Amino acid sequence: MFNILYHEDSGQELNFYSGVKGLVSHGSKVKELLAGLSPDVLLITISQEEIDGLASFIREPFEMNLSDYEIIYGVRLSKYGEVMTPPPIYVEAVKYLMDTGKTGIGLDMPQEAFDSLYSETMKTRHLIRHSIRKKRILNHDFKDTDEYEFSENWIRRVNAVKGLAKIDDARLNYMSERIRDFSASRYDPRNLVVVDYEFHKPLLARLESQGWAPKNP
Repeated sequence: MFNILYHEDSGQELNFYSGVKGLVSHGSKVKELLAGLSPDVLLITISQEEIDGLASFIREPFEMNLSDYEIIYGVRLSKYGEVMTPPPIYVEAVKYLMDTGKTGIGLDMPQEAFDSLYSETMKTRHLIRHSIRKKRILNHDFKDTDEYEFSENWIRRVNAVKGLAKIDDARLNYMSERIRDFSASRYDPRNLVVVDYEFHKPLLARLESQGWAPKNP
């Protein structure tokens, strides 16, 4: 899902693509966008460490261990197309950075900050509830009619655990502040933000509070 955001005060435009992580077809859309825009900078809703980790994976692939939740997510998402891990939307973004030498900026909080937030926020009761809900989520009817609706309903269901919702809220605040600071210092109309669709609506709401709005809603 591609949007061009416009900031009325500054007159800046921001290319904003939200894709459902896991779907190969959405990775292909990122690849097409990158070929057309040729951005000097990519802003990606993962951490800088994850960008570096994906680059290492692309250079030397290895078998990944998936959590039960990741397996359930992939199985349920596969009704909308081929699913791969790591998420193709991020793989294509990092491949572009490797092929062109352009700059990639991780918007998510650094791993150390995330680990600290997680340990402070996730209480024992949250961990237990998250663990025992897997079977219910596997069998849950998400009432989805497309991949976007599934993504929204999935994260809403997972974040029914209060601690996880609080962590994502902090991450979204961090990402929106990173976009604001970057736009003020290194603006270029070709730059592209690549977003996990799970973050699409809440991140867009935060950007709108900063003065951004879809150019052609």
